[in-house]
Amino acid sequence: MKNVFLNLLACFLLIRADLYMHSPPGSNNRNRERKDNRNNANRLFDSQNNGKGGYPWRGDATVKTADPLTYYVGSKLRIEWTVQHSCGANPNIHCELVIQAGCSDSMPALRDGYPQSNNCWDSNSLGQGGQDNINCGTKGKFIARKFQFNNEGTSTIPVGRPKNFYSGNTPEGLEYGMHENYTFYETCTKTSRNYRLYTSDQKLKGKTARFTRQNPNGGRRGLECPEERDYYPYWRPQPWIDIAVLTSDISFCDFFTQSSQNTNAVGYCDCKGRASGGKPCPITEKACEDFSADSQWKMMPPKGVPPPECMYHPFSRDNHLGNTFKMNDDGTLDMDSTDQPETAWYDWTVPEWATNQQCVIRMRYNMSTKDYNSHSYAKTNEIGVGYDSSYNCPFVTGDTGCSNGDPDCNSVAEGDVPACYSVLTRSNIPLQNRPYVNLFDDDGTTGTAFKLGLAINTHQTGRTFQDRSYVFNVNDAPKSGNIINLGLRGRRGNIVQAYPAVEYDFTPSIAHITEEDWLHIQLHGSDFNAAKNANNGEGWKFSDRSNIVQMDSRNDNYPSHHSRIS
Repeated sequence: MKNVFLNLLACFLLIRADLYMHSPPGSNNRNRERKDNRNNANRLFDSQNNGKGGYPWRGDATVKTADPLTYYVGSKLRIEWTVQHSCGANPNIHCELVIQAGCSDSMPALRDGYPQSNNCWDSNSLGQGGQDNINCGTKGKFIARKFQFNNEGTSTIPVGRPKNFYSGNTPEGLEYGMHENYTFYETCTKTSRNYRLYTSDQKLKGKTARFTRQNPNGGRRGLECPEERDYYPYWRPQPWIDIAVLTSDISFCDFFTQSSQNTNAVGYCDCKGRASGGKPCPITEKACEDFSADSQWKMMPPKGVPPPECMYHPFSRDNHLGNTFKMNDDGTLDMDSTDQPETAWYDWTVPEWATNQQCVIRMRYNMSTKDYNSHSYAKTNEIGVGYDSSYNCPFVTGDTGCSNGDPDCNSVAEGDVPACYSVLTRSNIPLQNRPYVNLFDDDGTTGTAFKLGLAINTHQTGRTFQDRSYVFNVNDAPKSGNIINLGLRGRRGNIVQAYPAVEYDFTPSIAHITEEDWLHIQLHGSDFNAAKNANNGEGWKFSDRSNIVQMDSRNDNYPSHHSRIS
């Protein structure tokens, strides 16, 4: 358990710096609501994003089951996203963007949440009201099925139900979206949190992995484990397979690839019995052996797939959900690219291990400040400077003679860890909630000192953002040769109406293909766009509709005559 306590991704910038996945379309916890803002930020996962983000569910509104996109093994799938507060070799930030996939072999009954009632109604209204008892099989009309339990499929899946509710064997259970399964979440609620993680001055209200600095109250989002969500690489078994890590500092790449559960076994305590007092299951081998007579330390083998690719994240600037610069392997900007500027992207070759499964892509954006060493961790009972998990300040555990370089040493009682003070010195900053600091040497007790209030929230000083795709199918390749996926990016509306999503475009916008390549085209629009008056676009007011025509020039407004089509 040496390296797992390193706070590699524990501390992220305080500014709200959202992450939005644009290809495949990221849900941001949406499903079928026709609204500007999502109904439920807790539906499947903790995104920390603005409620206006995300794309509505895309599929046939008249069916009771999944109607997902399909990608073929070996094909190239472009994953695209925007991040608000920069990444890449930007001196303002330390960041990682972690891309993972979860599939039905490790996430059984994976689903978006699908309507199960046989009652249908005319969906030509915002509330999906209208005339009842329309024939559900009538494909010539825009109709949407009536949900039995949560009208737009956006309620959070409940806990404590029978197993068949989660396994997808009941219509009631299928109404709810589910990624991680109930067993995973239940284990999280019974397992000790990692006490060596940086918690700042946040008061965590529980002892299990439900409680983190970013989630101190233990709130539930879907069946996600908050501690696993907030930290990467994780030290306990989890169901996600790593695809890629894009970072601002590739010196960490060896650590990421070697610590990935793709290739690295992880230990866990099988707590067959609960100790007296309801103590949570421990996370170290020694504590597991001492926990109860029948508790047993076990190893979860590697997932048996290649390690994640690790590289520079494209360079982006602060406070900007837009295009990026590609980066060379040496950390310099690639200024010689002949293609147009684009949002950040990663081309994923759909792997064989996903064959004949349903999958979902998960993306997390992790950011660190340089206010303190976010890659250190607390060493108990040792003399030295580190960061205590409770007080968020430099500490010493030895004498108070200042020999350890502790800037607060004169205020330390012997052998105690000091609390933080609102003192700004040459060597110390007050890392606590909303401090007032004195920038000068005036005596603060006289009332003449200049005090500057800092809007620092330690709940957000170090933060993880997340987005996930909807469920998609992976099929074996039907043809030999290179397959390139061509999809639809964007949602209905002009640039202001769609923001922080984007207007319509295809992805990839530019594709270099040969006669031997196959182009797999999927125009995956939605019938669940927000109702606006007007909502710029053509066709039915809730719909995305797309066409593909050949043009003579990219700056033309008219398609080519059929006689000129190649």
